[in-house]
Amino acid sequence: MKYSISIIFISTMLVFHGCSNKVLVNCTNNNYMSKNNINPENNYENRREIKTTFSRSDFDLSHEQFGLSCSELLSDYFYCNICFDSYENSLTSYDGRKYSFKKIISPIEITNECLNLISNMSMGSNEYSKFLKTQ
Repeated sequence: MKYSISIIFISTMLVFHGCSNKVLVNCTNNNYMSKNNINPENNYENRREIKTTFSRSDFDLSHEQFGLSCSELLSDYFYCNICFDSYENSLTSYDGRKYSFKKIISPIEITNECLNLISNMSMGSNEYSKFLKTQ
């Protein structure tokens, strides 16, 4: 019984305090990139959400295949808002499905992962095809 109380106490402390630094990360104007345009075919009338552990300046890196910065490519052509300096690397689709990426990857790899996922989504495949035609 004595050990059960200790285990419950420790578990409770971990739940409430173990990840508190991660929970406090919020997207603010300083670390958030958002545009007003949405895909006209998007019935949800929202944008995709990317969270990344990298900084805004890290995503200014040019994507060699397309000649655009990673942030420009994702925000302007694939309707993604980006939360920089976050606690995770993930993409949330229009319908709310969340896709997590492994922790230690580069901004180029995150961009490529996002493009791969988006190009396999119903609306995303059309966006990707239209984008490729403009290149």
